Amino acid sequence: MHTVLAQQVRARRRELGLSQQQLAAAAGVSRTSLSHVEQGRTAHAQIDMLSRILRALDLDLQLAASSPAAERVAARLAQQARVQAQRERHLRLAIEMATDPRAARARIRRAREVVALWRRQRTCSPLYIRRWTRLLALPPARLARRMASLGAWENALFQNTPWSWAWT
Repeated sequence: MHTVLAQQVRARRRELGLSQQQLAAAAGVSRTSLSHVEQGRTAHAQIDMLSRILRALDLDLQLAASSPAAERVAARLAQQARVQAQRERHLRLAIEMATDPRAARARIRRAREVVALWRRQRTCSPLYIRRWTRLLALPPARLARRMASLGAWENALFQNTPWSWAWT
């Protein structure tokens, strides 16, 4: 962790009159993690953790464009933004399917065609094909609920999605 960032986090926390425990609670991180950030001892800090700390302090992360570390951080942030946008599209689709079962059946039929194409052309992992095949076999309301709560699988499934035609 860069010492300048560590110093800025500590200085801003003190400026706001917050204890480490108060800031950690506001940012949704452990006090130990925050302490490591303030000491510059977190070599592999997670971007989302840093983002929450900076947001709680009303600070923006600004990186030098020429730094390899800055480029990695920027790439991770861009990927997180893409994943979040994909998740939001799937949630909107799930809501639409839950509220209009007739339209949902037509959408599901088309998504099944996409998965069948993946299978024929071997353009997607068999694991994703099997998972989407099982999900698309559910009734529309159950599928919508599952799409809204896929857990750890969601990012991977949403990046390999049979629904991309729905928002292109």
